[in-house]
Amino acid sequence: MSISYSENLSDYPHKGKVGMPELCETEEDLEKKVALMEQMIRSSLYTVAITGAGVSTAAGIPDFRGPKGVWTLEKKGLKPTCETTFDTATPTFTHNALCTLERCGYLHFLISQNIDGLHHRSGFPLEKLAELHGNVYCEECELCHSRIVHEQSIDSYCLKRTGNVCNTTKSNGKLLKCRGKLRDTILDWEDPLPEHALKMSEANCSKANLCLCLGTSLQIRPCRDLPKRTKKNNGKLIIINLQKTSLDSIADLVIHERVDHVMKLLMNRFNLDNNDGNVISTLTMNPVANIFDSSLYNHVKRIVLLSGKRKSGKDYIGEKLYEKLNDEQQCTLLHLSEPLKIQYANEHQLNGQNMMDSSAYKETYRKDMIRWGETKRLQCPSIFCELAIKQKHLICLTSQHWIVCDIRRYTDIEFFKKYFHDKLLLIRIQSSIESREKRGFIFSQDIDDSESECQLDSNVEWNFVFINNENDIDNFHSQINKLIALIRE
Repeated sequence: MSISYSENLSDYPHKGKVGMPELCETEEDLEKKVALMEQMIRSSLYTVAITGAGVSTAAGIPDFRGPKGVWTLEKKGLKPTCETTFDTATPTFTHNALCTLERCGYLHFLISQNIDGLHHRSGFPLEKLAELHGNVYCEECELCHSRIVHEQSIDSYCLKRTGNVCNTTKSNGKLLKCRGKLRDTILDWEDPLPEHALKMSEANCSKANLCLCLGTSLQIRPCRDLPKRTKKNNGKLIIINLQKTSLDSIADLVIHERVDHVMKLLMNRFNLDNNDGNVISTLTMNPVANIFDSSLYNHVKRIVLLSGKRKSGKDYIGEKLYEKLNDEQQCTLLHLSEPLKIQYANEHQLNGQNMMDSSAYKETYRKDMIRWGETKRLQCPSIFCELAIKQKHLICLTSQHWIVCDIRRYTDIEFFKKYFHDKLLLIRIQSSIESREKRGFIFSQDIDDSESECQLDSNVEWNFVFINNENDIDNFHSQINKLIALIRE
């Protein structure tokens, strides 16, 4: 818990201001400010949230600089007491509300300074989450840098070796276990922030129209500088914290109140049922209600559906089309496999980031993930189509061209035909087996002969068949240009 975490950190004299008085809005002012907050979120095309210890106090985890914070009491020569542990703490209303806002397209990236893992446990998408100071449930391998997420917290801090080894399977002609040493992911005072998480945080804050700072006094660099990137982008800044913060003077809206209370009022204004997170898993996997009103998409000119075998290059071709069509930010790229991987990782408590890349980690779970995906499709055939659009709902509302990668089923095509029949282009990517093998393809039984891989091999009238073989660059670019012309007709 935050007490044991603090005790394991090295001595450090510059912990910022502690023990500042807590402020509280009048009921009338709070109502007005939450109404303004709602308007700002609704009008933002890209919103980022930054969370601090104040979002977890309702879970029984002490903060650090509040009147009864760990470092406030430490300065007075007192030791805090707490009966809650990391393992017994549960996500707060705010943790679950952030998940709901993300699912509804109002929140696009989340940056956390907390190590308690409650954002993970609330079900927030891992690929949209940067934990700058680590996670007590995660270990990282020294060799392959895979992250292993555990059900129980790891009793280790400050990037020390935990005594465990990495069992991630990698392929080098044959399957081998990594066996690298594992370390905890919790930073000490002078440790540099994880490079990838920091770069993602900086990039997302730089392009955001709105930055929400929740339960943080914004005293420690570099996190306190992240909202300034949004302001430099002419974006807005909202701060919700009981105490004054270092950035109140540049904020567009400051609310001095407990974060949970503000979020409950906000969710009521959005008419969203948070239900304290009790319906998180079912909400995540349910079809998106009311999102497919065809009148919302009258602006869409073309929806391009890409299909192809593993290692045929469909994702690469999708990215090339996106690059050429997005010159005026009028295009969006959708991957139907993304929500499948994310939901599978969340449900099975796996490393979501590793599931998204091309590492051997993902291949370890591919067969079971296919089986799991089929059970979800039986419940709702269009589930992953709907979730892919929901993930980029606001962008889809303004994009004239959609590039949809990884169409695998007749039901995928039927879903898009139902809503966008006269706007569809069906594209089949074909590659020789030799070309696919050069890209790393190895035939795997129950994967490459499964229905999800083979169903579209026949009985589909394709608008364009793209031949994507190795060492045929001129033909590749020629076909890309033909496709662009076809899309823009």
